[in-house]
Amino acid sequence: MTASAARSSPSKTRPILIPEGEQARAKRSPMRGTTWGFPLISRVEGTAFRLPSDAMKTLGVERLAAGDYAHVRPLLVDLHLGEQTHYSDHPQLTRGEVEDHLSTVPSSFAGENVIYAVRDEAAKIIGFCWIVLFDPGTGLEGEVAEVYVASEHRGHGIGEMLMAQAVRLFKERRVTLGYVWTRTDNEAAVRLYRSAGFEPNRQLVLTWYPTEPNDK
Repeated sequence: MTASAARSSPSKTRPILIPEGEQARAKRSPMRGTTWGFPLISRVEGTAFRLPSDAMKTLGVERLAAGDYAHVRPLLVDLHLGEQTHYSDHPQLTRGEVEDHLSTVPSSFAGENVIYAVRDEAAKIIGFCWIVLFDPGTGLEGEVAEVYVASEHRGHGIGEMLMAQAVRLFKERRVTLGYVWTRTDNEAAVRLYRSAGFEPNRQLVLTWYPTEPNDK
């Protein structure tokens, strides 16, 4: 089971960074989040989530230290390479170009990054959930910016484990609004997010991206 993020960079030169303030609400490059399609919104009170499957009892979710964020880089590269093919109107980057974009994984901005991960029995990270917390002045908001599970480990409830932890964090931090973005045709992601208590947003969300790398 995976909720592959819809990410492919519209610019060959723009680094993968988390925007600040209001920019975090006007969704970013498809390389940096499940952005193309519709947002699913969750008000934290009363949020329900599905428990992980019995098959995954030997695994656990951990929060990575900032110095360990680079360990999810191989999965991020695979994620971006797989998802960019869904956006033929954007540049199709090579593996080397994607790796250059992801040379560093930011650990801070005007807000907070939280990354949870699941390791296999050999201590290799096989799935992660990247959460962005920020307060635009109207209360703390939370975005599930990335959810990804390695292909050979899908179908075992890892995505559910990660989303359950994301919702738990929202509740602990008293998040007033939580959301996640995905493509409408990514049925597995939609099922995962809805099982965690997220619902389609009734608002129409329109986004703008520069068509050339140097557009201001």
